[in-house]
Amino acid sequence: MKVMSLPECDKLIYSGGMIARQIGVMMVVDDESPQLARSYPIISGGLSYADGGLMGDDCEQTPLVCRVGEKITPRRFAKFVKMAMHEEVPATAWELYHNLRDNGSDLRLPVWAKNGETIRDYTVELEFDDFHEDAYCSSTDTGDFFFEVYFKRGDKDDVYGQLSQQLMDYMNILDTEELGCKITFYTVDIDYQDVVERLNKMEIDTRYCDMREPRR
Repeated sequence: MKVMSLPECDKLIYSGGMIARQIGVMMVVDDESPQLARSYPIISGGLSYADGGLMGDDCEQTPLVCRVGEKITPRRFAKFVKMAMHEEVPATAWELYHNLRDNGSDLRLPVWAKNGETIRDYTVELEFDDFHEDAYCSSTDTGDFFFEVYFKRGDKDDVYGQLSQQLMDYMNILDTEELGCKITFYTVDIDYQDVVERLNKMEIDTRYCDMREPRR
C-alpha cells in the first residue's frame, strides 16, 4: 500500500454521495499480481476543515465534477444528484450543493448560443410507473433538474409532497446563488395530471426565485 499526496490538486470528484476535492491517492498493490493494483481517492473535508478521508470507490469510479472555483450548470449538477439519490444512503440535492459550495464552486445558468441571453425557464417532464402496491416517479434524462420519488400507489398527496420538497431544495439553491428562474412540470400520464397541475400552481416567492415570474 502506498499513499500519494496531491496537495495542489484542484479537482472536485463525486464519490459515495459526496462532492469533494481530491487531495491524494492510496495505491493498493498485490505483490503477486501487480497488474491488479487498485487506487482509491483521498478527499478533503472542504475549505473550512483540515481533515481528509478515504473514499470507498476506486478512482475509476469517481467522475470529475469540475475544478475548484468553476461554476457548473444545473444539468451537470443533476447528473450527480441522480447518482446521489441512488446511493445506499441517499443524499439530497441540497446536501450535494453544500458539498459543492464548501469546496469553492457553485452553479451558473446556461445561455442561449444565438444571443448569449441567460436561460431562465425550464420544463421538467415527469414519468410515472405504477406497480402492484408501490409507484415510482422520476424526471426524464433530458431535463436540467433531477426528481425521483417512491410512493404508495394512488397516494397523490405523498408524491406531491415529496416532489414539492425536492422542488423547494432546487429553488433555495438557486436563490442562494441569486439565479432567478422558473421550473414547471409536464407529464403525458393522464392519471397524474392533477399532481403536475398542483405543482405548477404552487406559489414560490423568494428574493430571486419565483416559479411563475422569475425576478430578473
